[in-house]
Amino acid sequence: MRVNFQAANAVTRLRVLKVGLTSHITFVLVTLTCAAAVLLCGFAWLAAVKVDDLYLRRQADFVGQGLEEQISALPREQESVTKWDDAFLYAKQRNHEWLLDNVGRWTSRYFGHDRTYIFDDTNRLMFAFRDGTDAMPPRLGSDDGREMTELAGEMRAALIESKKPGGEPLGQLARVRTIMIGNRPAITSARPILPSSTRMQIEAGQEFIAVSVKFLDGKAAENIAHYARLEGLHFSRSKGDDERAQVPVSSHEGGTIGYLVWHPIRPGFMLLKQIAPAGLGCLALLIAAVFWLGRGLHRTSLTLLDSRAELTHHRNHLEEMVADRTAEIERQREELDRLLAHERHVNALQRQFVAMASHEFRTPLAIIDAAAQRLCRSTTNVSGDYVLEKAGVIRSAVVRMVGLMESILASGRLETGQIILKRSEGDLKALLTECCEKQRPLSRAHVLHLDIDAIPDSLSFDRSAMEQVFTNLISNAVKYSPNAGDIRIGARVDEKTVEISVADSGIGMDAEDLPKLFQPYFRARSATGIAGTGIGLNLVKQVVELHGGRVDVRSELGKGTTFTILLPIERLSQGQQFAA
Repeated sequence: MRVNFQAANAVTRLRVLKVGLTSHITFVLVTLTCAAAVLLCGFAWLAAVKVDDLYLRRQADFVGQGLEEQISALPREQESVTKWDDAFLYAKQRNHEWLLDNVGRWTSRYFGHDRTYIFDDTNRLMFAFRDGTDAMPPRLGSDDGREMTELAGEMRAALIESKKPGGEPLGQLARVRTIMIGNRPAITSARPILPSSTRMQIEAGQEFIAVSVKFLDGKAAENIAHYARLEGLHFSRSKGDDERAQVPVSSHEGGTIGYLVWHPIRPGFMLLKQIAPAGLGCLALLIAAVFWLGRGLHRTSLTLLDSRAELTHHRNHLEEMVADRTAEIERQREELDRLLAHERHVNALQRQFVAMASHEFRTPLAIIDAAAQRLCRSTTNVSGDYVLEKAGVIRSAVVRMVGLMESILASGRLETGQIILKRSEGDLKALLTECCEKQRPLSRAHVLHLDIDAIPDSLSFDRSAMEQVFTNLISNAVKYSPNAGDIRIGARVDEKTVEISVADSGIGMDAEDLPKLFQPYFRARSATGIAGTGIGLNLVKQVVELHGGRVDVRSELGKGTTFTILLPIERLSQGQQFAA
């Protein structure tokens, strides 16, 4: 009857499993298909963004190179008409017709110069060809008069400097500026008109100066756009919508007068738009294929489930036969496993304790050695304060080692049952104050707040053992609150109990660690990276219990820990000895 009942349950579970499996397979397939689609689209979008970003940087580089080329080309273009015997001769003769045909119209037609001015040796304007028209009489424009006069004056000053030893060669003199003329950005260049041969001589200070202007929003912008293979490139005083599709135009003074802006070309997203229909079609085919495979998998799974039902029936029958025979063996195995686990745990605790104790002894020894070496090296000009400071360091390290050895020895005596409390009348409040005073020089960053006036003046306790208890609790509060300097030590007394608490606002502990906190060698997970042996709190618990009391702990991770010692006044009033 028992086997039949289990078989009926197995059939019921099988039916439920079939329904659940169908839903699970459908959900998994849909999820995987959607995830694959999202991943594919994400990779395509990321690739498009990366390609577009690279291409936009290359566009900006080409535009920047084209701008530099336009700026450097203007003085080279000027050189074709300013370093020429005929230009030098006819300029001296002030032959207006020749200058109009061979300078003004030539530079406008072949180089795209928008304006050309010639200043004579007295810096007076003698020729002006502006915006494709001869300006007669010669005159500067209302928008460029000051800039052209200043540029000519700067070139005249450069000509004077070139006559001095070490000056710039006369034939290489040129002053190129990027400025705003009215509301239009322009490249300007000034060069002296010089003979190209040695047949003609020029006297210093008699040079004529030619100034050319090429507007960046005109022919120059077209040349830059042609160089960079871009459409819609134009000059704008303000930034465009896409900061990657613009290049700043800097003035000779270092400021920005505007930006060359163009319609960005994004090949990545252009490609995405082109392949999107084909990609969606492939995705639809993929989803259809996945569902077709899922239906086949579903049919196969149902066949396997039917086979599993038969196997389950035979397995239940066999389990009934072997259950009684294996029960005793299982109990024996569990007992052996328990003993083996206990042995392994003891061995692990011993290895952990040896490692921690070695590290704890090594740290104060290193402090003592370092202080001693400094004293040995400082054989001259050593002040008493310096020796006192190093001696204090050595003493604090020795105190730390002695405390560690006392804790280890006391823990060993507790484990072997050899510790005996030697109770005597004493002032527990004074002992607690003394422990705090010993701790203060070791951690000057912490402030110990004492509120222990409620403790009776005379009680019966083991002074050495209780000193270890208070030292452990106070040093732990300091050690595990590196960034919280306030340690609060309080006490209150009622008719039956003396309650002493040590509270910090340090790193705290997980609630899961609190039940195991007083086990030998155990250390909380939050204490990782902080030195310690794990024997101090076990010693505290044992000593307090030998005095008839108990230790409570409250802690919250990241908010600090409070240890509370509750000692019965009745036991503290007795004078007999108690052995562990």
